[in-house]
Parts: sequence; C-alpha cells; structure tokens
Amino acid sequence: MIIFRNKEVKIITSAFIILFIIFAFCFMYMMNDTISRINTIVIKQNIGAVGAIVKDHPELEEEIVKNYTVDFKDNYEHGKEILDKYSYKEDLSAYKNLLFEKEYRRLYTISVIFLAVFGLISFTIIIMFLRNIFKKVRSFAESTDKIMEGKFSCELSDKEEGDFGLLAHQYNIMSERLKENMEQLKEDKLFLKRIITDISHQLKTPLASLTMYNDIMIRDVEMPFEERYKFLQEGKNQLDRIDWLIKNLLKMAKLEGKIIEFNKEEKPIYNTILKSIEPLELLASEKDTLIKLSGDKNIKVKHDVNWTGEALSNIIKNCIEHSKESGIINISWESNNIFSQIVIEDNGLGISKKELPKIFERFYKGPNSSNPTNIGIGLYIAKAVIEGQEGSIYASSEEGKGTKFTITFINY
Repeated sequence: MIIFRNKEVKIITSAFIILFIIFAFCFMYMMNDTISRINTIVIKQNIGAVGAIVKDHPELEEEIVKNYTVDFKDNYEHGKEILDKYSYKEDLSAYKNLLFEKEYRRLYTISVIFLAVFGLISFTIIIMFLRNIFKKVRSFAESTDKIMEGKFSCELSDKEEGDFGLLAHQYNIMSERLKENMEQLKEDKLFLKRIITDISHQLKTPLASLTMYNDIMIRDVEMPFEERYKFLQEGKNQLDRIDWLIKNLLKMAKLEGKIIEFNKEEKPIYNTILKSIEPLELLASEKDTLIKLSGDKNIKVKHDVNWTGEALSNIIKNCIEHSKESGIINISWESNNIFSQIVIEDNGLGISKKELPKIFERFYKGPNSSNPTNIGIGLYIAKAVIEGQEGSIYASSEEGKGTKFTITFINY
C-alpha cells in the first residue's frame, strides 16, 4: 500500500473509480432499457399471436391464454415441431431474429460507442498524469546536467507527498554533499599546494648550506683535516635539521589534513607531563631553567598520551627558549566535575599584545626568538593536537613578566 502515498496514484485511482462507477451506471441503465424494449416486443408478439388464434378459434381462448400467462411446457414440444419447419429454432441468432434485429444493432452500437468514450477518457487521463510524471523526470535530468557542469544551485521542490517528494529530498541532499565534496577537493588541492610550498621553502636553506659545504670541500682537495671536519660537522647539523624539519612538517600536514585518529584514554596527566619534559632536560640544564610541577598525581584525563605529550613538550620548549637565564617554569594541573586544566607558566621575556594573537600561527617567529633554527611550527602543532582532542588552549602574557599557557579538556 506504500504506492498509494503518491499523489499521482491517488488521483489516477480516484479518476478510474469515478469513471468506472459512471460507466457501470450507464451500462446498467442501457442494459435495463434494452431488456425492457425486448420484453415489450415479446409481449406484443404474444398478444398478436393470441389475437390471431382466438379470432379464428374462440373456444381455445382459455387454453391459449394459459399458455402465455401460466406455463408453456405442455405445448412446447408440439410448437417446436411446427416452427422447426420454418427454421425458427432456439439457437436462432439475435441479429437474425427480425423482431430483435433493431434492438440488437442499437445495443451493439451504443456499447461500442460507450466503450470507445470510456477508453478515450481513461487514456487521456493516464496520458495527462504520465506527462506530469515525465515532466518531473525531465526536471531531474536537467538538474543532473547542471550538477555535471558544476552548478549546484538548482534545488528541486521536495514539499510534495509521496515517492517523488522523497526522491527530490534525497536528490537535494546528494547535490549538497557533492557540492561539499567538490569544495573539499578544492581545499585539499590548495592544502597540498601550500604544504609542498612550505616544505620546499623550509628545506631550501639547509639544502643550500649542504651544497655549499660540499662544493667547498670538493674544490679544496688540500683542505686541512680540522677544517674539513668542521664542514662535515656543519653538514651533519644541517642533515639533522632537515630530518627534524621533515618530521615536523609531516606532522603538521597530517594534523591539517585531519588524517590522525587520536587514541584517547583515561590516563594520569602527571605521567604525560613527565614524558613531555624528558627530552627537554638537556635544554633546560643548558639555560639553567628550573621546571616545577604541582598537582595531584592521581588525576586522570581522557587524552592521547603520545600526541598530548608532544604538544606539551612544544609549549614547554617554547617557554624554555624565551626564559631568562636561571628562569623558572611552573607546570600545574587540576580537575573538577566539568573540566581538567593544565597551566604552563614562565617568567621570561613575555609577549607584546600585538604579537600575542599570532603565536599559534604557522611559521610565526616572534622578535624575541632566541633559536635561529626555530621555524615557528611548535605552538601551531600543539594547538592543532589539543583542539583535535576537543580541548582548548589559551595564552596570556605581559612583557617583561612572562607568559602563561592554559590548556583545558572537558570531562565527559
């Protein structure tokens, strides 16, 4: 019965039922009228026969009338035997019967005309609705052509009840998704172009340095060992930088491309913080920077340990690089029923109000950057990792007094 939710089916069914009722009524009326006419003819014939017989044989009136009004079976075989001689039999066709020939032709003609009119009306109604259906089909075809040409603005009306309304609704959804996919493809293309440009730009300097060192050593075959060793060491430093650049640029590309799936688990945040500090101990020692930890070691936060550790490491590294000699970095954490929060604070040079909104941008290097190899993607990666886990990071700073990073994860 699902098909009857379609407006076209409802209208065609209603029209057919109405036509059928009209046709049946007219046909029954016509049949009744024809039977009445035939009955009248038969009665007239019987009256004529009775009149002819009784006229010549008055004494047989009662018996003759009885044969026409009560029962004819007593005289049936005798009458049949007589009329057989004149080919007047029971199997005589109606159209050969002179008495019924006129009525037969009339009934036949009316039936043919009536059937023709009924068929024509039914065919016209069906064609009208088929025309409406194919009109809708053409609208789908035209919309498809426009979509193939990249025009996604055409929207079909999906307010109609039934399968066409459902089809139009699904078609509009498909068109919208195709539009989104095309826009995403354009964004991916621009993203790929930007990433390739960034990688090329960042690798250009160390590769140029490597090429220069090699050219110098090739040209000067009599270069002293100490000087040659110095160039080789510089070359190694550049290779290490290239290795570090490629790894971080690939991380950045994966984060921007949203192809990383974070494995979030309920783990102690204290262990993750320790993991993030471990690779920075040498750098902190060189700058005589003290890292202080304060917080409940049993607090658990739902997070990806490896990626969150790297994000925290990037932030702490930034604090160490911008700290004064013998500086202090305070790392604290707390949790309540709503959120868990990590605060990383240094007492370094601080960031101006003008520069503060830019620190999480790609390849941004502040004027106070003390590391010449810094390319400005550490904080960008940290922000991408934290926000990728549905967290948030906020930075506040005051020049000459230090910078504070506040990281928040919602507990759910």
